[in-house]
Amino acid sequence: MVDRKDVSRRDFFRGKLLKPIRDAARRSAGADAPRSKIDYSLTLLQRPPGAVAEGQFLSSCTRCGDCITACPPKAIRIAPPEAGERRAGTPYIDAIHQACVMCTDTPCITACEPGVLRMELPLKMATVRIDPVACLPYQGQPCSMCIDHCPVEGALSTDDMKRPVIDSTVCTGCGVCMQVCPAPRNAVELRPLDSRPFAHD
Repeated sequence: MVDRKDVSRRDFFRGKLLKPIRDAARRSAGADAPRSKIDYSLTLLQRPPGAVAEGQFLSSCTRCGDCITACPPKAIRIAPPEAGERRAGTPYIDAIHQACVMCTDTPCITACEPGVLRMELPLKMATVRIDPVACLPYQGQPCSMCIDHCPVEGALSTDDMKRPVIDSTVCTGCGVCMQVCPAPRNAVELRPLDSRPFAHD
């Protein structure tokens, strides 16, 4: 058992501790099949917290990579050429690979000199829903992985049957629940926001 006093939340989600726990939970649920990779043909990419409207993001992001370097859990990645000419090289998050852990000091925003990530804008990155057909507790099997690891207080709770319930007004769409879900078919459906605020200087 790991002494949680010696483990920061950021270290926990870097993979050294989370991956063995997640893999063990998936094995116990009979979920050894590899996860599907992100489909770059999709229109939407999950941007880091505090991102400006997509058009403004694409025109103002310098592809400097400073937010990527500043991200402690290495959740922010560089969009590949397959993402399209305008989006290639821009920062995005693939929650299955590594979710955002909602750092309280938002180092990605602090590092962003072009201002496409802003403190004054909402931190919400995506909308999330739970598929009751795939979710283990909805099928009568015990599981609390998403609730145990959710970094946003109040975003996840349980109903009277101990099934996870998402509060969409609190959830930021960070993707931690998707990353840790041990169900044979991932029970978390995450959709990056298709509309974000335009920032005025």
